[in-house]
Parts: sequence; C-alpha cells; structure tokens
Amino acid sequence: MIETRSKRGNPARTTTWTDLEQVESVFVEILSRLPLQSIRSFRTLNKHWYGSITNRFFARMQLCRSKEKPLCVTCPCMDTRMVLDTMEPRSFRRFHLNTIDLAESMYMVSSFNGLICCVNWVRVREANEFCDLKIWIVNPCTGETLLLPQGRPSFQFEPSVGVAYGSTDYNVFRIYCSGKKVPEEMVFERYDFREGQLDTVYRYTLAYECEVYSSITGVWENIGHVPCVPMYLHLSPFSCGHVFVGGKIYWLSSLDDEGAILSVDLEGRFEVIQLSLYEGDQKEEDMITEATYLINIQGCLSVVILHPEHMDVWIRKGSGENVSWILLC
Repeated sequence: MIETRSKRGNPARTTTWTDLEQVESVFVEILSRLPLQSIRSFRTLNKHWYGSITNRFFARMQLCRSKEKPLCVTCPCMDTRMVLDTMEPRSFRRFHLNTIDLAESMYMVSSFNGLICCVNWVRVREANEFCDLKIWIVNPCTGETLLLPQGRPSFQFEPSVGVAYGSTDYNVFRIYCSGKKVPEEMVFERYDFREGQLDTVYRYTLAYECEVYSSITGVWENIGHVPCVPMYLHLSPFSCGHVFVGGKIYWLSSLDDEGAILSVDLEGRFEVIQLSLYEGDQKEEDMITEATYLINIQGCLSVVILHPEHMDVWIRKGSGENVSWILLC
C-alpha cells in the first residue's frame, strides 16, 4: 500500500492496489512497464488482472513500450519442446523466456510484434502428389498457439510462407503449386508411337499461385498467379526464408547469373527484382554464392553473401527508378 498526505497537513491517506485497479489507465500503465515474465505470471491472479493484460489496448501499449528496448527471441533447438530465450541487441547473453510443449516438431520462420510464425510439413494426399505446411502462430510469452486453417493442397511443391505485419494485425502469404497446366507455356518434348499412331507429347509449365491469410478475417484468400517461386536456402527450413521490409515481403528466387528476388506488397502485387551486385570481371568465388541471405538493416532490404574467407553486405537504397545497391563491407 502507498501513503499519501495532503498539503494542508491532513492525516495520511492509504492508497491500496484496489484503488489503483479502479483507475484503469493508471493500472494498465504500470503493468505495461513490467518485464514479460512478470506479466505472464500475473494473468492468473484474478479475472480483472487477466482481462487487463489480455485485451488489445494493453497489447498495443506493451508493444510500443517494448520497442523502446527491443529484444531478440532465439530458439537454439526446435523439437516438440520449444525453448525460447531473449537476447539484448549487441549482446550474446541469453535469458530464458519460456518453454512451450508442442504436439509435434515445428520450425521457426519469422518473428514479429512479439509473436512467432512456425511451420512443419504434412502430407495431405496419398502417392506423395500433394503436400502442405501446418502454419502456427505462437505467443512466446503466454505460450498460446494458433493453428491456421489448412490452405489449398500444393502439387509436388512444398509451399513457401512469408509474414507481413502491421501494429496490431498480420498477413501470412502462402505460395503453392495448384497443379494446373499453363497452356501459353506449352513446350514440345517428343513424338510417341502408340497403337500405330504418332502422338505429339508436350511439356507443360505448372501454375503457381498465392493465397493470403488475414488475422482480421481468419480465412485464406487467393490472390492469383505468381511470376516465380522462392528458392530453398541452406540453414533455412523449407523455402520459407524471407524478410519483411517497408511494407513488402522479399524472398530469394534464383542465384543463377546475377540472381533474382521475388517481392509482394500488402495489396498482393508481385515484382521480380534482378540483382546486379558484381561486375562481370569478378572471379566466380567472389560473386554471388549459395550462402546468400536477405536481411533488414535499418529499414532497408539488404543481402548478405558468404564467401570462403569473407562476406559481403549489400544494402538497397532509394526508390522507384533511383534504386541502387551499396556495398557496406
């Protein structure tokens, strides 16, 4: 309890936690300044505390407060038990945040606004023709998990996932193979003799499409054709390695020649960005390599390229036609 005394010398008045709870704005302001571990334990005190901590207003306030001193969430090993630690920027010291027991093994592909997106593979039809990813949204502080509805089956292609987010909501983009043939991209392959007749065999390109899950509507919406697909990256689960920068999701889509990046904005507009980082007279080992990753540096799309004895970091500056890649180191 807190003792207060008026300026006129009146007897001290005792202020209790009950008094503070009745002033909701003050009560929530105090709670928003507490460490995450304390907030998690206070959820079980009573209904009033639980309601104050779990509403959207408190979530926005606590998120704004946490941005003043951001922490990194790490997961050294993911299995059916997810052990989560926090790290301060520019520090390698880890502090245990939470341990979440899961029904199955999952892989972390994104973290945003205090939440984590995890995936794992699942076969949805026999003969290995169709596959899918289970997509989970995990709250590392409360231990709560949300399994997103299953999307459309993907034909002989593991779906790629990317997460875009705002201050209070998020969208999950899922690229998959619909199995449909694209007649415009039909290519002659060979002639076959069948039952005394000459048949022409064509090779078709399969259509890749994208659907978006909105945390507001809670459903998937197909947004149409995708010009290319993300590629598999070393040390990244599946082909879900992506970065969200400036309202767009970026995936590496190719390392052939100069390389290419696939991007999509919040309106579902796709773009293929050609990477032009190195001059043509460079040695092959000094150009783009298989160990290439996209990251966010100070709000700018950046590319990290690992070489045998060094690494290059490129940052994308400018907008529109005045875009250029600058070598940082």
